[in-house]
Amino acid sequence: MAQIAIAWLLHRKVVTSVIIGAKRPDQLQDNIAATTITLSPEDLTTLDAVSALPPEYPGWMIERQSSYRAGAKAGELPKTS
Repeated sequence: MAQIAIAWLLHRKVVTSVIIGAKRPDQLQDNIAATTITLSPEDLTTLDAVSALPPEYPGWMIERQSSYRAGAKAGELPKTS
């Protein structure tokens, strides 16, 4: 699990460095082995989806308002639940 997490970070363009921590040599070797893992675009999409945090205020509100405006421009109002 740690190798996949580190590999995911290494594939992120916005991450400039990854700091690893290990108490034992075997943990260090396990972390270093993450540099040999290649994740496909589908793998990255899946990992992004399962690790996504729920939107926080005001982000969700801005997104909702944008959809209202887009619907109004198209002549329809989005349904609210």
